[in-house]
Amino acid sequence: MIPLSLLIIFVGLFAFWSFTYLQTRKNPQQKAILDAVSRAIIVGFFAARVAFVITMWQSYQANLWQIINISDGGFVAFYGWLSGGVVLLFYARKNKQLIKVYFISAMLAALGMAIPTFSLAIYQTGIELPSAKVHNMQGQEIDLTDYKGQPVVINFWASWCPPCRREMPVLASAQQKYADDVVFIFLNQGESKATVRQFINSEQLALQNMFLDPASRVSRESGSAGLPTTLFYDAQGGLVESHMGELSQASLNYNIQKIR
Repeated sequence: MIPLSLLIIFVGLFAFWSFTYLQTRKNPQQKAILDAVSRAIIVGFFAARVAFVITMWQSYQANLWQIINISDGGFVAFYGWLSGGVVLLFYARKNKQLIKVYFISAMLAALGMAIPTFSLAIYQTGIELPSAKVHNMQGQEIDLTDYKGQPVVINFWASWCPPCRREMPVLASAQQKYADDVVFIFLNQGESKATVRQFINSEQLALQNMFLDPASRVSRESGSAGLPTTLFYDAQGGLVESHMGELSQASLNYNIQKIR
């Protein structure tokens, strides 16, 4: 699974390539034109990733291999768009007609991305800290809205989910690191207390705020589409960012910076 914001970018890039293809279908140099678009996309993604790695360089020191783990969604989109645009202008620098083609394709793709981007922004703005009640490992009922007043990170997970298991040590470490000003909530989906306890003990995880959501009520209320999903709320209880898929230490720290 990939973040929705990144999926929208993929759709926009495909739309740009398609509109360029349609405008140049009768041009004998179409292949060269589309090759330039492909190179621009590759350079753009590379630049966006490098910018993210530089920004979060300290977080990669413990595991440099995570730099190539692009599935964590770690990109700085601005530098990607800028670099891709520069590449296109370089290839079209002597062809004003080609610049016009790229401009029209960019405008149409941007319009296509505007609706889902705006919808996602409105969707996240309207989501607040879940009001559903859950139970802790001692069987006590917990109201999640009681945590409003400080930044909150909610992780939806299950022991049968391999990405959930892989990211759990990263989340456990972050819970200790940010213990003074960020609340981490681990919300198990659909499993028994015994199963959760067995997993925690076998992995030797020191976790606080481990809660049970046996009917996945909270994940449905929050609009979670799969596991793992991690939601980042500010101190006012408003959703700032959502991340579908496995978190790396860098992507986790990057999102935590947004809510602190």
